[in-house]
Parts: sequence; structure tokens; C-alpha cells
Amino acid sequence: MEVVIALTILGMITGTLFAIIQGSVRAASHVEQLQRENDSINRFLELCRKTFTTLPSTATLTLTALDPNSPTSSAQELTISGSPNCFGFGLNPISYEDTILGLRPDPNGATDANGALIQYLSLSREDLIPEDDSTMALRQDTAGLNAPDEQGRYWMPLLPEVVQLKWRFFKEDDETWLEEWDDSEWPALIEVQLVMKDRTTPLRMVYSVPVIEIIKGTATTTTNNAATTTNQNNTNSNQGGGGGGGRGGQGDNDTGGDKQ
Repeated sequence: MEVVIALTILGMITGTLFAIIQGSVRAASHVEQLQRENDSINRFLELCRKTFTTLPSTATLTLTALDPNSPTSSAQELTISGSPNCFGFGLNPISYEDTILGLRPDPNGATDANGALIQYLSLSREDLIPEDDSTMALRQDTAGLNAPDEQGRYWMPLLPEVVQLKWRFFKEDDETWLEEWDDSEWPALIEVQLVMKDRTTPLRMVYSVPVIEIIKGTATTTTNNAATTTNQNNTNSNQGGGGGGGRGGQGDNDTGGDKQ
């Protein structure tokens, strides 16, 4: 009886320890997965920050709703033109082609715990994949996520497991947030909202764009006057140096005369 009781207690302790260890491993794996996801999100948001806060004066932004009848719930595509250094990926990190940000659906049609379709936040650019080069892989008739879309555009995934992506532009004159944008001027603020897999609360980030002011320059005349003054000073210095050299020569002659 004592042996049976001891074995029973030992089995209970072993089972409890196994359950604790198993729970700890699962929790550590879940935390690691969340950390990787947060790192991916932070990298994308940092790329957006660098892009929007350093836009050149030649850049233009266009926000298009793919379903014009319902712009508030429609998928969107953000096009950045005239910004060579934005999202420098691929064989041509500096490119003058348009950069497009949008969502690509999971090729297997996977959904999250809430029943929402899982998508990939992706980037498309005309020269992202070369059309002809014998030294590397080229555009091929592939299936799945690497296949071109209906318009023949190739996409590169930036952030996986995205459920919803929403852009909004703030127009300062009207003090309103807009779901579409085709103005030649930049918006005052750019907002991005991300809903990730198995989540319902969106991640929201707001960026400000640089303010460009063109001021009439007046440095040309000042520079010319400064250059003229400098040239005059150099001329006077050269003349003074020549006179000193002459006096030195006379001193040498006088010394030579005394020696004789």
C-alpha cells in the first residue's frame, strides 16, 4: 500500500510538472511569435516614417479606392511618384518608377480566428523584377503570391498576416480626413491603420510631411561684392609684397658695399 501510494503521489507530481513545463513552452513560443510580429510591424512603420518625412519636392501622392462606390470600406492603393529613394528594394533601390502599396490576398484563402481574410501588405514597382537578364531569375509564369495580378503587376510582400490596411489623408484647409487623394499638393498628415491577424483593434500611426517654402535668393549680389573685395585685397597684398622685396634687394646691395 505504501508503494502504491508513493507511486500515485509521484505520478501526480510528474503530471503537474509536465503540465507546467508544457504551458511555459507554449507561452514562450507565443511571446516569441508576438515579438517577431511586432518587429515586422515596427520595421514597416519606420520605413513609412523615413519615406513620408523625407519626401523630395518632386514627389506626389495618390490614394485610390479600388471600389469607388464604397470608399470607406474599399481596399486602397497608395501610389508614390517622383521619390527615387522611397522603399529602396529590389535590383534598383533608387528608382524613378511609381511605388504602389496595397494588399494581396493569401493564395490559399486562409482566414484568422475572426473569419477575416488574411492578406499580405505588398509593394509593386515596374522595375522591381527585371524583364531580361541572363544572370538572375526573371519574371516567370508563377502561381500564388508571386504571380502577377490582373494588371500584370508583380508584388513583393512587406508585412504578412494583415487583415485590414487603411490610409487617410488630412486636408488642413477643410480639417477633414479623406479616403481618396489626387491633389497636386501634399496632405498635412498621413494616417495608416493596420489590423493584424486574430486582432480587432487597429494599430494607428500618423505621419507629418515636410513643409517646403521657396524663398527668393539674394546671395548673388553679396557673393559678387565679396569676391570683388577679396580680389582687391589680394591685389593690394601683392603690390605691398613686391615693394618689400625691392627694399630687401637694396639692403643687400648696401651690405655688399660696406664689405668692399
